[in-house]
Amino acid sequence: MSFEGEILHDYISENPHDWVEAYKYTLSKCPKCESPIFLEQEREVDFDIVYWGTPKTLYPQIDFHINPVIPDKIRESLLESIQCYKAKSYTATTIMCRRVIEGFCITKGVKGRDLKSSIEKLKKEGIINEQLYEWANELRLLGNEAAHNIDVKFSATDARDTLDFTIAILDFSYSFKDKFEKFKQRMQTNRNTQQGEA
Repeated sequence: MSFEGEILHDYISENPHDWVEAYKYTLSKCPKCESPIFLEQEREVDFDIVYWGTPKTLYPQIDFHINPVIPDKIRESLLESIQCYKAKSYTATTIMCRRVIEGFCITKGVKGRDLKSSIEKLKKEGIINEQLYEWANELRLLGNEAAHNIDVKFSATDARDTLDFTIAILDFSYSFKDKFEKFKQRMQTNRNTQQGEA
């Protein structure tokens, strides 16, 4: 994936006993505020293709891992929900997480008459599984309560869990699912090769 910031310096740390085990560290500069950003990437091998995996932000530390492959508009809303959490605005955090899920549906090309039907379509089309469907639906219900029920209060734990589940849905959809599909393809190719040699 491409990185929009200005790269200042790269450093690669390799295991001399295992060429696959390597990490790339990148010092870069934010194009908007010019603050430093320090990234880590792990070397990955997919069949005969060697590449650097998804960057992990080591600095600035925001306590939450935000996958950089998440589309910009969704990431902006997610970062805003984290800002709400850090400001101890727990109701606002919950509302913003609902917004993230709604944006996720739209980005995936799923648009129902309301968020409930959109989430149902996500499951029906195989974009999310049963577990993630349950999480997404619960986030929808919490977001509705936060937006419409003035008597409902959300604790720091409620808001943190809401954020964690929101991030998990995005991570599964934009990273782990694709990685697992590649893993299955690689394992099947290995099996076919072994059967051909037998």
